[in-house]
Amino acid sequence: MTFADHPLQVLIVYYSRFGSLHALAEEVAAGARRVPNVEARLLAVEDQPIEELRPGEGPADMAARRAVVVNQLIAADAIVVGAPSYFGTMASPVKRLFEDCVTASAPPTTDRSRPWRHHRFQDKVGAAFSGSATPHGGNEQTLHSILTLMMHLGMIVVTPGQREPILENEASPYGATVVTGAHGTWLPDNVVREAARNQGEHVALVATWLRLGRLAWERSRRP
Repeated sequence: MTFADHPLQVLIVYYSRFGSLHALAEEVAAGARRVPNVEARLLAVEDQPIEELRPGEGPADMAARRAVVVNQLIAADAIVVGAPSYFGTMASPVKRLFEDCVTASAPPTTDRSRPWRHHRFQDKVGAAFSGSATPHGGNEQTLHSILTLMMHLGMIVVTPGQREPILENEASPYGATVVTGAHGTWLPDNVVREAARNQGEHVALVATWLRLGRLAWERSRRP
């Protein structure tokens, strides 16, 4: 198998009540797809906890639905998480999704340990984007809360950094952000959309470099 046989997977996990964060997620995905041999997919976070039974579901159905989400997270080479800023931190459905996926209250009987104990997120590339109602609504704190979660899981955090021109670029150095207005209906403007596309491209590039570097390192260790 060669590198070309396995497209690099970028998963954009996002929670969007009014559409602004969904629009930003689409731009991050578009940017990631600028990089050759990269597949970018979106995973929308629901309001309901993943372990809460849906109408007509039994425990086995819930476990199967949860496994689909967990497998998407585990299979991704890079995970970009987008959440609105609620009280200066990521919206609770986003945090709850990760809590429920990595610390399941009812782990499989064949494996009673937690996914994070298997380092299933270790060394994945991680990045974040956010949105708030006002310019000082807590976007940067929210980005930090997402990136802290990723660091706890052993992920490799990738941020846009300060872009040129240094003192004039409006983009956040920690991740793409959007101001949505009091009712959450303002969509990202062209400047924000381009920042999100650049972030997606940067994440995909770094993840590609890491994969190619690891393949080269593994080849160098062969007898």
